[in-house]
Amino acid sequence: MILKINCDIGESEEMASDGRQQKILRLIDLANVCCGAHAGSVELTRLTMLQAAEAGVRVGAHPGYPDFEHFGRRPLFGIEYDAQQVEALVADQVAVALAAALAAGLQLNHVKPHGALYNEAAINGEVAEAIARGVRRVVRDVFLIGLANSTMVGVFKRQGFVVMREAFADRLYTEEGLLMLRTQAGALILDPTEARAQMERLAAFSDTVCVHGDSPGALDILAALRQ
Repeated sequence: MILKINCDIGESEEMASDGRQQKILRLIDLANVCCGAHAGSVELTRLTMLQAAEAGVRVGAHPGYPDFEHFGRRPLFGIEYDAQQVEALVADQVAVALAAALAAGLQLNHVKPHGALYNEAAINGEVAEAIARGVRRVVRDVFLIGLANSTMVGVFKRQGFVVMREAFADRLYTEEGLLMLRTQAGALILDPTEARAQMERLAAFSDTVCVHGDSPGALDILAALRQ
């Protein structure tokens, strides 16, 4: 299997209008499109789907906590959201992405949780189950993307989905194989050569590798991976 490059996009009006998002789309295989909840807007979701169609890229929904102030990166399960509420927010956002994809002449290929929701699902089966149920309320024939070797991969499979195991080229890992918190010094990999080396180390255990569209130097990192 050829490792697929994925990227989280549709999160910035500026990037969609100044050409950076289109440049990213030309370097990736899978676009994880923000559903207007943790960033962006429904209108930006629609525009991003159209740009992905022009680039010939497969698209997926990228649902996250509706927490603009913290970009969906603040853990909220058990604080502001329970399992039923997570299921509902995922279903609502996947429905937005599905409608936007169909309007652009695309099929929804996958769903990948965003930010804190993703990190919580990596270690908490209850969160992962709620995500899977939310997706299934809207669409069933999609891949679910989850952190390789984490709790969420097994849960998604047991919920009846085909899973793509994900690695990250632009993030460091903890000793437990989880993503290092962004607040920790050095958590982001900014050097394209280092990012490519990490991708090569993790390729045997993964189906897809992620670069965050809002990471500094994302275009240079994507170009290095695409080589």
